Amino acid sequence: MWYVIIGGIILWVIYRYNKKKQSAPALTVSMHVDNSGWEEAKKQKASSLKTLKKSFKPAPDNETALADTLSTLAAFHENHGQSLSEIEVSVKSLNLPDDLIKLETALRKEINRFYKQRDDLKSKAVAIQLSYQHAQLQLQNPEHEWKNFAGLQKLQSNWKAEEYFNGLLILMTAFKGTFPNSSNAEKLSSDIERMFELWNSQNIARENFESQVKAYDTVKTASDKHFVILSIIEYLDRRYKFNPSFKDELIGWCLKDIDLYEDFLKSFHEHDLFTTAQQMDFYDNPGLKEKKLATISFDRVKKLKNYMVPRLNSYDVLSSIYEADGNTEKLQWLQNTGVKIGYIDGVAIEPPEEKAAFDHKAITQEIEVSKSGQKGKLAFLDSKGEACSTESAFKDHAEQQGWHVMRAEVSFWQAMFCLTFWDEVFEGMGEPSQGQDIPHDLFRGDDFYLNRQKVIDSRYEQIKSINLSEFINQQINRSEGTWTRLIYNGDQDMLAYAKSKIVQDFLQKIDPEIFAKIVYRIAQNPNENRSGVSDFIIWNDDELKMVEVKKVREQVRESQLNWLSWMIDENIPVEIVRVKAV
Repeated sequence: MWYVIIGGIILWVIYRYNKKKQSAPALTVSMHVDNSGWEEAKKQKASSLKTLKKSFKPAPDNETALADTLSTLAAFHENHGQSLSEIEVSVKSLNLPDDLIKLETALRKEINRFYKQRDDLKSKAVAIQLSYQHAQLQLQNPEHEWKNFAGLQKLQSNWKAEEYFNGLLILMTAFKGTFPNSSNAEKLSSDIERMFELWNSQNIARENFESQVKAYDTVKTASDKHFVILSIIEYLDRRYKFNPSFKDELIGWCLKDIDLYEDFLKSFHEHDLFTTAQQMDFYDNPGLKEKKLATISFDRVKKLKNYMVPRLNSYDVLSSIYEADGNTEKLQWLQNTGVKIGYIDGVAIEPPEEKAAFDHKAITQEIEVSKSGQKGKLAFLDSKGEACSTESAFKDHAEQQGWHVMRAEVSFWQAMFCLTFWDEVFEGMGEPSQGQDIPHDLFRGDDFYLNRQKVIDSRYEQIKSINLSEFINQQINRSEGTWTRLIYNGDQDMLAYAKSKIVQDFLQKIDPEIFAKIVYRIAQNPNENRSGVSDFIIWNDDELKMVEVKKVREQVRESQLNWLSWMIDENIPVEIVRVKAV
């Protein structure tokens, strides 16, 4: 019974409430929000954008636009630690086609290939150089209906920094004027508007950054300093992504932040460190809090029940920089710092295993040769009493000892590599000739090898046990009447040299497996592995060995050390001979 009564009362209350709600007049709540500061900032931003657009001057024609943009390109390379002239040389070595359509296609392909390796600053610079050339090609051929502006789009992606905006917008407006009916015209117009807005925003950000740098010297507490640095780091980190020259400045501010972060963490946890009464005292005497915080050890702070570490942006930025640099020493220091303050768990960083340094002194011997009294190249006398160079002095000395001596530097082994892998080098491009004498990927790191790995490996296995002299002479005959810089290097005719008696004797003497290893190493990266091979090969009835010849105090180059070390690892007899004048 009571359940029925109570239920009826509840229903009656709900009915009366809804009735009252329906008949009551609607209430309107009015709130006033002061947006005057935000509105003023918005007006100032719009005003500065208008001024910026008004001050911008597009180029009168495409050639001027390209010339103006070239200085922006040079600035980009310089900011990335690259030389414009060196990058241009790298691009020329790509052996791009002359046909307009094929060239445009090849440029897009090469842009993508190099840009995939953009963590390497040189590869990134080559990609941007190619992007500029793609844009240049299109502007210089306006009669063609280009389907896309791939080069210009890549420049837009990478020139988002205030030092590049003027040149970029000059190029973009040139495209807009040259291709008004393009399917990309509408997007290009909106991109230009966005670029102006971004440029304007970055100018405002720079002004804010400069004010924050000035403010840093005026703020007193670690907490205030941290938040000022946080703003500075955010700006510099954005700049660094498009201009690596900001790296040192960015690292410097990050280190400042980490240096004061323990004091910041004390301040961050002050409510757990001080009583309510002490906190009240600090309102009347702000300096007292700083004095009290200075007396508290950081270990005490870490033992607090509610201890926590807010996100430390400077730590994350430094970590990414040191990882990219492969700087394990700095990473270990940073790791220890992170562990100490509790930002990360204590996981040790294992430095990479380093190969023991190659001790080239162990394979060095010294010979004494009479000095000529002359300075420079002809400092020695041979057995006939004639002034000669270091190399000629060694050759004469070795021959007097009964050795057969053959000169075998870069040009020789480059030619041997070419003759050995003739089919693999020129596969798909026909017989070499001036203008098209090497494959387009020959000097692109290990691309050449990776693109032909199976056939090169097969040839390598074949020549290890072949009649080497017969095989090379067949290749010599086959290459007659063709031209490639791999054999005709400057004024050197390595084909004629390969036919000489000394080379023919060498081909009879050398172990085919040793020969195969050397040319195979070159094939795995022709660009890097051509240089550094030993100056001479000498042999007698009992042995054959490679010889690097140097003056007494002459330095062994890195590429030469790499070859010497590799030969030792491969059990190929090799030595360094230093020639001393007496």
